[in-house]
Amino acid sequence: MKKFNNIQLPPAKEIAFIAVEVALLIGGQAVLYPVAGVEIVTVLLLTFSWSFGPRAGVMSAICFCFLRCALWGFYPSAFVLYIIYYPLFALLFGFLGKVGDAAYAHLPIWSLIVINVTLAAVCASGIYCVVTDFLKISRLSIVLVKTLLAVIAALGFALILALDIAAVLARLGKINGSGAVKTILAAALAAICTIIFTLLDDFIAPLFLGYSLFSESWAVYFYGSFLALAPQTVCAIVSVSTLFLPLTAIFKKAAK
Repeated sequence: MKKFNNIQLPPAKEIAFIAVEVALLIGGQAVLYPVAGVEIVTVLLLTFSWSFGPRAGVMSAICFCFLRCALWGFYPSAFVLYIIYYPLFALLFGFLGKVGDAAYAHLPIWSLIVINVTLAAVCASGIYCVVTDFLKISRLSIVLVKTLLAVIAALGFALILALDIAAVLARLGKINGSGAVKTILAAALAAICTIIFTLLDDFIAPLFLGYSLFSESWAVYFYGSFLALAPQTVCAIVSVSTLFLPLTAIFKKAAK
């Protein structure tokens, strides 16, 4: 039997859970596909990988990538993007889920510094886009995108503050901080991964379209990607912050 996060699962049950997860991913994407910038795949794959471990998460991600292409058409650039990003995403959160609660209750100082600096860089980049003319997109879209980037910056700084406070209080024994720290950490990493997803697409898709990197055509595609990046990042932060604990509890309870 396979062991996921101290939960013993027979092979048949492992396959069944992966199948259900893939169905949830496909169903969630199908339902929310018409709503631009809103998606449920991030929080579902994150919490499943966290609960069942990297093996189950990666297998679910790979199956999801192939099934999605089978259902909605095989587009090489999208397939390459998905098959690179989602298995690595599942691997990251699968290994984070294997870390014990004690480690999250006493988060190492170096990891706090890395997360703080990375989130601060993301927030600063968002603010830069808001206060300058960096974004070369239509006047109809610029207000919405800049507003969402400002929201991302505000949420990012809030995550930094909340994570630092939770980590300090947990170290002092004032709170049982593992749950709070894990939730905030998962939301912060989900936001960073969502941004990486869009930036990765900015390099993969233009190559398949025949654009030269850093050409005028590539620049149009790059700036246009902010129309997806901004709402998806906000969605990732909000959905993971609110659903991380209940979904991981449901997954772990179902596996027992």
